[in-house]
Amino acid sequence: MPGPEATAALMLAAPLFDGRVGLASADPREPCDAYPEEMAAVKGAVEKRRREFAAGRMAVRLALRELGAPALAVPMGPDRAPVWPAGLVGSITHCDVACLAVTAWEGEIALLGLDMERDTPLENDLVPEICTEQERAWLAALEAPGQAAKVIFSAKEAVYKAQYPRSRTLIGFDALHVVPDLVGGQFTAEFREGVPGFAAGRRIAGKLAIGHGFILTAVAEPA
Repeated sequence: MPGPEATAALMLAAPLFDGRVGLASADPREPCDAYPEEMAAVKGAVEKRRREFAAGRMAVRLALRELGAPALAVPMGPDRAPVWPAGLVGSITHCDVACLAVTAWEGEIALLGLDMERDTPLENDLVPEICTEQERAWLAALEAPGQAAKVIFSAKEAVYKAQYPRSRTLIGFDALHVVPDLVGGQFTAEFREGVPGFAAGRRIAGKLAIGHGFILTAVAEPA
């Protein structure tokens, strides 16, 4: 049974999606089941990594059940990305106390991405690496720029996860420009450079939530 942090993360994430998306959580500190073909990818990893990986796959199974889909394996591909079953899209995110997974039928949701971060300020030395000059100018006017910078980081992670199954392209943080609406719980990400399936200037809308010690960002673009 998920611990209080994993349950809180699930409650925080729920309003970010509608009924077309299956959403579930698992606790990496509790025993979690994963299929052998999934765990093979982390055979030589440290115990913490193995527990988080297994919890993520358990959350996947629970999310598939919410969607009404069979409990299929989601192994790791050679590029380290999850290999979702045919006809499905999904995303997995985790930290030391919670794992979340979302999945949907690709005929209903074209782009799906979810990222979870601890609600702590982004380290100052990482801000220039993560945030564009325009984003840094926006941050400079805020009372809590570190938290907002973490939101930008998380949003770029969510968009990256959403676009990768289509583009199969590794993109840097500077490839996206993010405009968060911290009050409205939304953000917009714009591609500053084109990749397969996404032209320069293409915008993706997302949602965000902050609470219970977490920052969550999500993309669920209809097909």
